[in-house]
Order: sequence, then C-alpha cells, then structure tokens
Amino acid sequence: IAAEYQEQEKDEIVLVLYNNRLRELNKKAEKDGTLTFITAADNTGKKTYRRSATLLMQKAVFNLWGDAHISVRVMYSISQSYYCELIRREEEKQETVPFDENKAKELKEEMDRLVAADIPIEKWNMNTDDAIALFKELGMSDKEKLFRYRRSSFVNIYCLDGFYDYYYGYMLPSTGYLKYYDLMLYENGLMLLIPNGENPTKLDFFEPREKFFKTLKTSSEWGEMMGIDRVGDLNDSICQGKISDMILVQEALQERRIGEIAKEIVDRKNVKFVLIAGPSSSGKTTFSHRLSIQ
Repeated sequence: IAAEYQEQEKDEIVLVLYNNRLRELNKKAEKDGTLTFITAADNTGKKTYRRSATLLMQKAVFNLWGDAHISVRVMYSISQSYYCELIRREEEKQETVPFDENKAKELKEEMDRLVAADIPIEKWNMNTDDAIALFKELGMSDKEKLFRYRRSSFVNIYCLDGFYDYYYGYMLPSTGYLKYYDLMLYENGLMLLIPNGENPTKLDFFEPREKFFKTLKTSSEWGEMMGIDRVGDLNDSICQGKISDMILVQEALQERRIGEIAKEIVDRKNVKFVLIAGPSSSGKTTFSHRLSIQ
C-alpha cells in the first residue's frame, strides 16, 4: 500500500499509522482501517531511520571484525549524530580499538554493500528467557543483564541477516531504505552521520562540540570507575542495596569537579560572566549555588 501511494508523498514513507496505531511497513493490513503515512521527514520517521542506520552499522562491524570479538558501541548523540567506538571484548575485559582511515573506509564500503543488497530487517517476538539465552550465547552481556529485570514475558528482537539486537522502537523494513548516511573520524572513534534537518535526503554539516563531548566522556569514565557503565549494572547496584553509596561517590566526584571549575575561573582573572547550559530541571540552579560556594 505504501509503495502504491509513495509518488504522492514528497519524502519516503517509512511507517504508517493504522487505525491510529504505529505499524511497520512489513505488517499486513488484514481488515478495513484508516491509514496515515509517516515519512522520513516526520519526527517518528527520523527516529526509525536512526535506529535502522545503527543496526546497519552494527551488522557491518560484525561482518568485518566479529571473529576478532570486536563490536561497535554507540556512546553519545552529538549534533544529532552518533559518536561510536570499537570495543574488543575478551571474557570480562574490554578495550577500545582506535578507528583509523582504513577501518572507516572498510566499514563504509560494507554498509554500502548491505544497503545495495536490500536485506530485510525482521522482527521476532521472543520469550524473554530465550532472549537472555540468545544474547548470552552472542556475548552481548549488556542486553543479557538488561533483560534479567524485564517484567514482560516477551520482547521484540530485530534480525538483520543473522545479526540480532534489541531496539526500543520501530524499524525500517529493509536496508535498501538507508540511502543517506556517512562516517567521519572523530576523537578516538567515529561519527555516524544521519540526516536530521527538514530535508531527510541531505546530511547536515557536523559541528564538533568539544565541551559537550568532554562532559559526556567524563560522565562515562565516572560510571566505569564505579562499575556502572550500563543500565543493567545500575539495576544490579540498586537491587544489591548499593544505591546510597553510589550517590555519595557520584556527589564526591561532582564536588571535586566543581572545585576544579572554580579554580579555573579564579585563575583566569577578571571573569565577569559564567554561563551554565542544561535542559529543564537538570540542576542548573543547584549547580550555580554550589559553584558560588567553591
């Protein structure tokens, strides 16, 4: 149905609202209903495109370096693009594998090949215990640990040509839809660039945000220092009654950082304004008071 009406839409149809419920394009309409098309220019469509592009990248990394126990980890969203790092896992240990021009070129070529092959992205509704066993077998310990706390008996798993992963949201029907993306070396990893503006067929210019990146990286390092760098680790800490200690350590680290910022301000001399950026209810006022004391 989407293919039949595509020429009437300016942008590519990626999802539909069927009787006001979101549905993926490989879903069958088995009775009468009302359809509204969701394109790659809509907010929901953009998120679907981003998830699917991430799965494409993960599958390409698996094809190239999976035998060497190397996977890709999506770290942060910067300027609406994803900063990613290659991770080599050996049993309980992991290390970052630096990206270089050759690796980036190899990865882009493999992603392009998968797009040209137009491989279906399949959704599997799986028993949660089976999903835990699957991710344990695949060495994806973060997903395995996450699902131990899942209350629902079933979970939706996506499969791309034998590569499995979990995503909280809808996906495109096949890799052929992923025509617009690029890779760019950045810091110790790379950026997955995806269209984010009003034009879903155009890649926006990537503007590095060094302070923002440094802040996110520091936060990740604090999490690793405390042994909590994944949601499953946080759940473990809460269930083991360690949440109070975790908060105290986090507060101590933040207080030390605020002291360092205060020293930087004093050392600069003649500073007249200190600007604090953050979303609503993120703690800007509390931070400003703590900084004033320091």
